[in-house]
Amino acid sequence: MSTTVAELIRQNKVVVFSFVHCPFCTRAKSILTSATKDVRVYECDQMANGEDLRHQILKAYKHETVPAIFINGEFVGGCSDLEAMQKSGDLAKRLA
Repeated sequence: MSTTVAELIRQNKVVVFSFVHCPFCTRAKSILTSATKDVRVYECDQMANGEDLRHQILKAYKHETVPAIFINGEFVGGCSDLEAMQKSGDLAKRLA
């Protein structure tokens, strides 16, 4: 049985579905790891089931790009969404 996105986000406080060489992913991971140690990153381009995970995200959340970021089980968007949350103070509140 293959792992589902729903299982992965349920098991971790902060989840990032990423690509290794994506600059937006690198930025998002930097923001999150600076804010909390509780970050789980899945590098989809390095995983056998990475394309399946990305397809699940597209189908469930209508999000086509990486990074795809989840906090406390909730989809929050990509890098620009995360940067806006950081600027507004919402990120710190969600991670508290």
